[in-house]
Amino acid sequence: MVEFALVLPLLLIIVFITVDFGVGLTRWIAITNAAREGARLGAVGAAEGAIRQKTIDTSDGILGDSDIEVGFFDADGSGDIDPGDSVVVDVDYDYSLITPLGRFITVTFDPLTLSACSDMRLEQFTGQSAGGPQGCD
Repeated sequence: MVEFALVLPLLLIIVFITVDFGVGLTRWIAITNAAREGARLGAVGAAEGAIRQKTIDTSDGILGDSDIEVGFFDADGSGDIDPGDSVVVDVDYDYSLITPLGRFITVTFDPLTLSACSDMRLEQFTGQSAGGPQGCD
């Protein structure tokens, strides 16, 4: 019984780390997919508002409007956004751990920032003006 009392805290920490890692990975995959879907919609000619809404809808309720940055980059330097230029969707999400382990860690660390960026070439004329993120790093 004493051995169990000594090993139980270690086992719980391992379980908590596993759960937090799994949920964090799932959220990162969701925001990465949402950024990609938003950029794809922008590449075929959608407006910035529609791109933001598609990104929010695809994220399964994880992202809000303030987490998303949409921009059009004039790659050829012509001054106009036309086919061949880029649409960039950049997403930043603050992930807080969900297990009790998170209460101890957040005393010393800020929430983890999960980031995703998608950059796609425009296939159609969008009528948008250049601005926003200048590409993915």
